[in-house]
This record gives sequence, C-alpha cells and structure tokens, in this order.
Amino acid sequence: MRDLGTSAWREPAFRRFWVGQSLSYVGDQVSAVALPLVAVVVLEATATQLGVLTGLAKLPVVVFGLLIGVWVDRVRRRRLMIMADLARAALLLTIPLAVAAGVASMPLLIVVAVLVASFAVIGQVAGSAFLRSVLPSGRLVDGNARLTQSAALARICGPGLAGVLVQAVTAPVAILVDVISYLASATALATARVEESSIPPPVGRHLGRELREGIAVILRDPLLRASAAAGATYNGCLSAILAVEVLYLSRDLGLPPVAIGLVLAAIGPGALLGSALAARIARRYGIGPTMIIGFAVAGAANLVLPLAFGPQPVMIGMIMVASFGSGLGQPLYNVNQSALRQAIVRPELQGRATATLSVLVGCAAPLGALLGGLIATATGTRTLLIMAALGTVLAGLWLVCSPVRRLIDLPALRQAQGS
Repeated sequence: MRDLGTSAWREPAFRRFWVGQSLSYVGDQVSAVALPLVAVVVLEATATQLGVLTGLAKLPVVVFGLLIGVWVDRVRRRRLMIMADLARAALLLTIPLAVAAGVASMPLLIVVAVLVASFAVIGQVAGSAFLRSVLPSGRLVDGNARLTQSAALARICGPGLAGVLVQAVTAPVAILVDVISYLASATALATARVEESSIPPPVGRHLGRELREGIAVILRDPLLRASAAAGATYNGCLSAILAVEVLYLSRDLGLPPVAIGLVLAAIGPGALLGSALAARIARRYGIGPTMIIGFAVAGAANLVLPLAFGPQPVMIGMIMVASFGSGLGQPLYNVNQSALRQAIVRPELQGRATATLSVLVGCAAPLGALLGGLIATATGTRTLLIMAALGTVLAGLWLVCSPVRRLIDLPALRQAQGS
C-alpha cells in the first residue's frame, strides 16, 4: 500500500501530460461560458435558443461515447489527444472570424458547440486511457489526484476568467484566448515522449464485437461493475438535486442571488481539497475503503441541504458546508475509481472501458433530472431533496456489498477481460 502515494511528478512524461490536460480543462471551462455569452451578447439569443445550445452540447458523451471508446482503442492515444486539441482550436476560431465577417448565427454556434463537446469527450477518454502508458500502477492514484485537482481548479477559475476576458475584450475575442489554450495543450502533449502499448492489427476488427467487449469489461468484473452501479446511482440522484436546487434555495428558503452563488461556489474548494487528500487517504485506509468514504462524505453533505434551518445566515452557513462536503467527497471516489480501472483493464481495452463507464454514469443524469423535477412537482422540493440525498448515501452500498470494500492495494491486470 505504500506505493499508492508514490509521486507522479517523478515521471517527466507525466509532467508534460499534466500541463496539456490542465490547459485543456481551462479551455473547456472558458468555452462553456464564452460560447453562451457570444449567443447572448452578439446574437441576442432567446432562452429557448440557449437551452438548445446548452442541451445539445451535453449529448456527445451519451450518443457517441461507446463509439469514441472503440476509436480510442484503435489508434495511438497521444496523437488522438493532440488532434482533439487542434480540432477544438480550429472550430472555436471560426466564431470570432464569423463575427468579424458578419456571418455569425445560432446554427453555426450550435454546430461548433456540439463538435467542440464531441472532441472534448475524445480528449477525455483518450487521456484517461493514455495515463496507464505514462505511469506505473503505483503512481496512478497520485496521477489521477493531480489531474482531478487541475480539473477542480479549472472549474473554480475558468468561468471567472471567461467573464473577465469577455468584459475586457468582448466575447468573440475572448474565444481567441481559448484557442491559444488548446494550441498550447497540443504542444505540451506533442513533447511528452511515451512508449504506448502496441495497437492491435486491423485484421478481424468488427465494430459490434468491439462494442460488446467494452461493455463486457465493466459488467463481468465485480469491481468495475459495482463501481459503475454506484457511480450511476449517485449521479442520477445528484442530478435530481441539481435540477431543483436553485429553485429550493430561492423560492423555499428565500436566499438572494448573491447568497445562492456563494453557497454553490463552495463545492469548488471542497473538490480541490478532496483531490489533494485522495491519495493520502487511500495510502492509509486502502483503495476500496476510500471510495466508500467518498460516498459517505458526499452523501451526508447532500442530506444537510434539505435539513437546513434557522436564521438566514445560519442556513447559508449550513448549505455552504453541505456544498463543500459534497465537493470534498466526490474526488475521494473518482480518483481511486479511475486508478482502479486503469490498473486492471488491459491496455487495448482502456478506451472502451472508460467510455462505457462514462456512458453508464452519464445516462443516469438526464433521467435523474427528469424524475427529480416530476417528483418535486408532486411532493415538494424539500421532500425530493431528502429522497435524492438518501439515494446518494445509499449509492455506496453497491461498493459495501462487493469485493471493493476489501480492496486495499490496486489489483493486478486482468487477463481475461472482454473475451
């Protein structure tokens, strides 16, 4: 278990990979804010158009996720990540050029947003699969923790950076900074010299069989199957909470917009701390117990939200603690789950395993949000929040009732997966 804390910084290739991924994370967050601002400020988009723009940008992981996983397992992953960065840079560059030429339109913005989101999924799946080639098993937890820290920091700073850029130089010009971030990411990845595992020859490939192999990797392995079930359950219940959280804070508790923004922002520092502690806690208690602790912490924090009471300052404080705790618990699970998958899945199946997990967990989000809205309408927002929060607590039972609870060190590579 001592090896779980070995620093990933000792690998020069990881340092370059980390720089590239961190820049991509920042680019993704800036895009998420800058593109809607272009729609509002330049194109005077309606609420419906913004809904379409935002909604369609979330579809690629669900619609194309499994196919992307197959693609990632067929080609060199570093090249694929570089291509994804360059493609996002080129796509985003069309927006300021179109604005300057006077031909910008909502259809163009929507197409660019969907394609950028699609290449983001490609980059994320390829990056997760590529990490196994960059780091030995003993450094995977620390490597994932550092990447998760970068992602959390990007979520905290990215929207604010986008807002400052838009305010200072207008939305279209701000996107040029985003373009530069992706080009810098591609450059960093291009200099990360890593000996990737060999790619299986194209002879005998069949898309349907490759898709089934990726799904089988998750469903046949008791550790990965329990992780997928727990992640999907938690994500579905969390999406139900998020669907009505702002309504509950504003209408039921009467919090002003500034207070709502404050309590929602507290999740970011929590995620940053959780990702910093993930490797240390795993080194002390083990991989599986740390994953379970993550669910317990996040679930208990979610339960505080509907139980907040007292004067408004007290309620704000309680909900800030809840938001912070939710952010703290999630990386404890996510970091160790990612390291577990990377350690036991064969290199030629990494892309499909990553994509299958993303699709299974991702599909639970829209279902949870839809059911959350319906249940809240029928029973009230507080009742729904209590039910969904209990669901996030109980999600950890998938792990408790599986071999995950006894998992201390990262296990060895599975040799019979997907067969």
